[in-house]
Amino acid sequence: MKLLSFGEILYDVFGDCETLGGAPLNVAAHYRMLGGESAIISAVGDDRRGRGAIKAIEELSVDASLIAVLDKAPTGIAAISMNGHDADYEFNYPAAWDRIEVDEDALERYADGSILCFGTLALRSTASFMALEDVLGTISPEEVFVDINIRKDFYSDGVLGFCLDNATILKVNADEVGIITDLVGIDEDAEALFSWLQEYTAVERLIVTRGKDGSDLHTSEGLIHEGCSEVKVVDTVGAGDSLSAAYLFFRFEKGLSDAEALHKATAVADFVVQNKGAIPHYDASMFI
Repeated sequence: MKLLSFGEILYDVFGDCETLGGAPLNVAAHYRMLGGESAIISAVGDDRRGRGAIKAIEELSVDASLIAVLDKAPTGIAAISMNGHDADYEFNYPAAWDRIEVDEDALERYADGSILCFGTLALRSTASFMALEDVLGTISPEEVFVDINIRKDFYSDGVLGFCLDNATILKVNADEVGIITDLVGIDEDAEALFSWLQEYTAVERLIVTRGKDGSDLHTSEGLIHEGCSEVKVVDTVGAGDSLSAAYLFFRFEKGLSDAEALHKATAVADFVVQNKGAIPHYDASMFI
């Protein structure tokens, strides 16, 4: 099943070191490294970073044909500072990914049999929000994976409601559970949230990441918990994105059960946190 990822392309800046990232790109890159077919809808500036991003994405074998190159906005950056093993982000604004444009004709190859993946951050701008609405109006994805990746104040109740209305798979971290339950007016509890989602939305799976305590997957068949391995953590940037990509790949491309897919996805994330940067290279045979 093809993965179509929508949202920010940016450079994670660690002091004097820059690495290409952005959650949607990270997901697309990991999905491709594992052996799936992926593309990203985004925008970069007509600048040094933008040209470098396009080249690097093509080298990752991710379809870059849906990336707009803009001359009126710079490529995105996220200045990262570490608080222990946790990352804090400062984003430039406006960035090219705040002005994503959609080529509806180019989307045709993803019209059927695809997974659409997006997060809340790219919806901070009206232009990109409207571009995503165009995507949803053009294709008919089999699954819509939404990551409630709260960053600063770059979200609103309207954005969160849009995400809940369109997702079939929802991913949150433990802190974000409370944000969503407060929005819908229920107790701050992941099981209560999943029950509410089943009743009022099309969400069939809820993934709750819990850092070093692993992750939970809520499905209609029950709760699945997968713990992390004891590894030396270098940084956590991109770990959740690799978990997302690997779960989607093993569940929908390889047809594994939810439990098996989450187990393999956790192994991928455990590898990522032992390395610097969001997209460390690996051979898919390590996990397949």
